[in-house]
Amino acid sequence: MDLSSLLKQKRQTLLSIFLIFLVIGSAFVLLQEFKFGTKSKILVIQEGYGRVDPYAVSRSVEYLSDLFSRVIYSNSFFSLVVSSDFDIEEGYFGEDATKQMKKWKKTISAKAVENSGIININIYHPDASQAKQIALAVNHILITQNQNYQGLGDSVKISVLDQPVVSKYPVKPGLFFNLLFIFGLSLLFGLIYIYVFPEERYDLNFFVSKNKNRRNLENRNNSKRENVSALSKQNIAIDENRDKMEKNMEIDEGEDDDDSGSIDNVF
Repeated sequence: MDLSSLLKQKRQTLLSIFLIFLVIGSAFVLLQEFKFGTKSKILVIQEGYGRVDPYAVSRSVEYLSDLFSRVIYSNSFFSLVVSSDFDIEEGYFGEDATKQMKKWKKTISAKAVENSGIININIYHPDASQAKQIALAVNHILITQNQNYQGLGDSVKISVLDQPVVSKYPVKPGLFFNLLFIFGLSLLFGLIYIYVFPEERYDLNFFVSKNKNRRNLENRNNSKRENVSALSKQNIAIDENRDKMEKNMEIDEGEDDDDSGSIDNVF
């Protein structure tokens, strides 16, 4: 059987598998914590183009942007953020240092854009206002206290290209990508399933149409009628055989009586 015929024949099975994966995947997604997101963009600048080779400055800026994007995940930077003057609920991150860092790495995402000195910063939090406060604090620490993480002093400047913007709806977990992943995984599993188990007894038809149900009911009724009809014919045949046997017995008894009379006459 070719693939197109197999897919057409097993479409109910594929649909059932997709719905199973959709229910399980939806339950998994709904159990996760929904988070709002903020996006901001900063630029790392190194002064001194007139005294230093521009290529060297460009390489230095690239290095610094990559450095800052890594420093943001550190415990030192986290401490500066939560102790800043911004309204940040420190209790959200817990009291244990290990749990705090684990939570912090799930809260922030920083990526340096190659060969540009630009850093994209994303903050994720269940509370939209907290997400913005954390984003503002991160930018403020980078602008005012970047000297703690580089040795070039005041020659390094950081400016904000895009102020933090909070999403209107939760961005985590990503519903579209989760749905796409569920569809792809269910399709792959479904194709493997119908290929390994092509027999009809392994079909999964959770959502059978009303017409098919009606046809199945009619087939069962017809089968019952046929069985009743066959049983009736069998009973009729049994009755006919019984009548024939009774007639044959009567004939035999009559012949026996005649034979007895003939013998009496002889004597």
